[in-house]
Amino acid sequence: MRLRSLFLLIAGVMIGLKVAAKLREDDPEVLHGPQRGRSEQRPALRLVSTQVQRLTDAATGKSLDAIRRLRGEIRERLGEDDAAAWN
Repeated sequence: MRLRSLFLLIAGVMIGLKVAAKLREDDPEVLHGPQRGRSEQRPALRLVSTQVQRLTDAATGKSLDAIRRLRGEIRERLGEDDAAAWN
């Protein structure tokens, strides 16, 4: 019983080491970092990415404004005494 448990433990450690080594390997299908020259070759892509960034910034600003407005309404409902809890 003890010898079998020892073999199972050793086998588990060996399998774990092999799996860990396999997971540490780089995947050749994954691109690493931005590729230079891609945006220079495709001006339409650069234009679209700029527009997407503008839309994202506008959406972020609107959502932050909505959150601030909602927090103000909650403060009004709770009263001035509980406003210190929000700071």
